[in-house]
Amino acid sequence: MRILFLAHRLPYPPNKGDKIRSFWELKTLSARHEVDLFCFYDDPQDRFQVEPLRYYCRSSYVEPISVPGSRLRAASAVVLGHPFGTAFFYSRQMAARVAEAVHSRSYDLAFVFGSSMAQYAELWPDLPKILDLVDVDSDKWAQFSSHSSAPLSWLWKLESKRLKRYESNLVRAFANTLVCTEAEERLLRSVAPQGKISVLENWLDLSYYQPETTPVPDKICALEPYVIFTGTMDYFPNVDAVQFFCREVLPQIRVRVPKLRFVIAGRNPGRQVMRLTADPSVVVTGTVSDIRPYLRGAAVAVAPMRIARGVQNKILEALAMDVPVVASSVAAAALPRELTLLLAAETSPEGLADRVADLVLAPPERTHRRRESVKRYTETLDLSAHLDQFVRAAAAAATSRTQEDRIEMTV
Repeated sequence: MRILFLAHRLPYPPNKGDKIRSFWELKTLSARHEVDLFCFYDDPQDRFQVEPLRYYCRSSYVEPISVPGSRLRAASAVVLGHPFGTAFFYSRQMAARVAEAVHSRSYDLAFVFGSSMAQYAELWPDLPKILDLVDVDSDKWAQFSSHSSAPLSWLWKLESKRLKRYESNLVRAFANTLVCTEAEERLLRSVAPQGKISVLENWLDLSYYQPETTPVPDKICALEPYVIFTGTMDYFPNVDAVQFFCREVLPQIRVRVPKLRFVIAGRNPGRQVMRLTADPSVVVTGTVSDIRPYLRGAAVAVAPMRIARGVQNKILEALAMDVPVVASSVAAAALPRELTLLLAAETSPEGLADRVADLVLAPPERTHRRRESVKRYTETLDLSAHLDQFVRAAAAAATSRTQEDRIEMTV
């Protein structure tokens, strides 16, 4: 098949949640089909990451995001009644290049990653389309609203309402819509009762996570004992999580573990995150080339999210590195049962603090039990088979619909 692949962010390197998922979708589809990639990039360094993708793509068009222009369009969406995200990722150049490719290539399928890129595929009703929403973003914006003050709370609530309506329309318009968990499927079904929705769970490359062969650098050993939080640190749910942990959980842990340190490892920490280092026991690493040594040296990995949708890859990665995990109930909710049994899930700051302190003071033996459980889980996720099934089903559904349209026109 000839596939048009649309993504809001360059799917390489696979070093954050959405890039990990979009990359392994692109990689898997390209092994069986001919793929043309159209995407944006927002990190200036990503312009150097286009070349590795040529191995997977017949062709690629990669466009930098103009942040000032995108923000202006997002602001105008408030007045025009569109979702902010859709306006942020609109580009005349992108629309023209996609239109040119659709006319010249006669694609069999469009695979769209993220609702913000659906606008480039909606113009072609006869082209079979799959949309990977991953999470139900309208609910995420509703959570943003509940954890923000005015006027942002009002804006985020407005975005949630508009995006919910847009998601419902997309589910009806696309042959299949993918989400990452059964919980997301149920939530999306409540928003969009009509249309095909399927679950494609997150996959993890366990060959990359080898705790027994991962060295722990001396500079990390000097921080022991420490607990770790990993993630992109300009993402609001992550910022909120580490602020909450430092403010309400860490002081209670230190009552029992006075010398405990907290390591925040992830790119793009802003001023809100850097302010946390006023506490000398809090370490903010910024971008790290390899997260595995940081995980390997940690006594506990924490995911104290108050805002979360879908599977937190940070939890899967820590479990794969055989690190004990303490998570908020909301972060653990999306995990399959066989994985939730491997971590401690708590709701209150007191509960989180007690679980972390217990694990630091009496660490369980590293028997690779967590890693083996994650391995058994991932072995049930036959990514190639699942994606190929979705691709064929979407193409068949679109072909059937086209035939019905032709019959109606004949009648």
